[in-house]
Amino acid sequence: MKSSILRLVCCSIMLASCFSRSLFAQTNGVTLLGHLDTPHGTSPQRTSYSSCWGYVTPDGREYGFISTYTGMAVIDLNSDTMREVQFIPGPTSGYCYREIKTHKNFGYIVYDYPTGGEFIGMQIVDLSQLPDTVILVKTFLYADTSLGAVSTSHTLTYSDGYLYCNGSSHYAPGGTVIFSVKSDPVNPEFVGTYEPTYLHDTYVRNDTLYGAAIYSGGGLYIADVSDKANPVTLGKIVYAGSGTHNSWISVDGMYAFTADEIGTTHDLKVWAMDSLPNSVKVAEWSADPTTSIHNVYGRGQYLYASHYKAGARVLDVHDPTNPVEVGFYDTYQPPIDSVPGQYAGCWAVFPYFPSGRIIASDMQTGMYLFRFDSLKARSRVRLLEPQDSVPASGGFYFRWTSAAKQVDDPHYYELHLQGTGIDTVISTTDTTLMNQYSYWLEEGDYTWFVTVRDEFTEVSSVDTFQFHSYAPFGVTNEHGLAGSFKLLQNYPNPFNPRTKIDFSLARATSVSLKLYGILGEEVKTLLNGEALPPGNYSIAFNAQDLSSGVYFYKLVTPYFTESRKMIFGK
Repeated sequence: MKSSILRLVCCSIMLASCFSRSLFAQTNGVTLLGHLDTPHGTSPQRTSYSSCWGYVTPDGREYGFISTYTGMAVIDLNSDTMREVQFIPGPTSGYCYREIKTHKNFGYIVYDYPTGGEFIGMQIVDLSQLPDTVILVKTFLYADTSLGAVSTSHTLTYSDGYLYCNGSSHYAPGGTVIFSVKSDPVNPEFVGTYEPTYLHDTYVRNDTLYGAAIYSGGGLYIADVSDKANPVTLGKIVYAGSGTHNSWISVDGMYAFTADEIGTTHDLKVWAMDSLPNSVKVAEWSADPTTSIHNVYGRGQYLYASHYKAGARVLDVHDPTNPVEVGFYDTYQPPIDSVPGQYAGCWAVFPYFPSGRIIASDMQTGMYLFRFDSLKARSRVRLLEPQDSVPASGGFYFRWTSAAKQVDDPHYYELHLQGTGIDTVISTTDTTLMNQYSYWLEEGDYTWFVTVRDEFTEVSSVDTFQFHSYAPFGVTNEHGLAGSFKLLQNYPNPFNPRTKIDFSLARATSVSLKLYGILGEEVKTLLNGEALPPGNYSIAFNAQDLSSGVYFYKLVTPYFTESRKMIFGK
């Protein structure tokens, strides 16, 4: 009894100390803004929390999630004091293995190692009623009669409308199972699997998947998932003693960062992607060789790493071959009773809030809220023109304010345009867009607004504007947009070295046709914004100056964007 009282007093002093430092505590470029420790049970392994993630409402309010032994807690980050606004109960989980990812206004929760033997798959929650409540919509359990069921998942990845359930222990061999939530967020649609081996975690960018194979020196798998029903392994980074827990890719796609939780070395490694199929390590970093790195996430030219017993760490990777630590905050507080094994301290860091704030989760002490000096807040976009006006027939510009500097904080804008005969979204990294629609818009009323997006968050513009368009010279569009544009598969494919790319345009428009490598790098420009009349087109392409491999070609017009894969073999 005395021991329990002593632990309670010590913990209270520890928390009070944390809060007393919260207004001014700074450790090498990282400032602590707040801390919340409200455990919902403690696992048999003496962990009370695991992962964290974030969610931003369309109007810019920010919330944090933290996984606990008995469910998922939702934390309001919009006032001076962090507070729990909702708790979503779930199956109890050893080491509190639980993760959440978001898409639109929905959250998807997976878990692993249920201590009570509950296998319910995935919980889907509705976040649209925040700040008042979070609604559990349903549980979703996918089963295949021959391969098993996605009844648990160790981690969950989100990318561009798809969920990747990783390490599903009852779905052999436990790689990743892919579901689409694009058309129906509350009813995930099975689209495919990638099962080279057990994958502990994945990261997906530009239809390229990077799979961390944590066991038996598995290394990092790299796969083309543009066809989700038929992923294709493109290469693999292998190295002795690996225990690859998760990975990230540099902004330019030229370097891979791997975090080794287990294996013989527990650090961050940097790999040159242009050396594949060989694995060439160009750098290595550790906050503390006696502890393990856990997760690493990137935003711009910085990496945010969680390091067991060494806290949240920020690395400058402007030069990926030379990671430099530029900030840290050690969340770890040695427990009075020793924690078995290595599982103590910082589990995860989420650095994607538009405000520039960062959250981190500690397995014993809860959620921390930080600010990193070099991560500036994004401004919420304001629309400039056309503003409730009647534009003259002919070209005009859509313009809006900038959210941030692209070089420091990569993001993109989506212009949403709706009205007579049109409902479209145009993506761009610019804040000015020439209205190439103006020559073909039917006479009528139109509404437009802009959203700012990165890989994991989306915030709408402060305002929505309207305008009225007059059809130029009395001409109206009689064709509409549905099914009016086509990009066909190149022929022959595979090819060596010549092939043809055919496409169709139903109306006059500007056209861009570019070729990209498997890492998203631009390889060749075939058309660069040329204005073309309606019709069918065929572009002859000779790839004799390229290396053999998988490429993607992408057609972009103001009305239509599509990409396809081609294979060149010498």
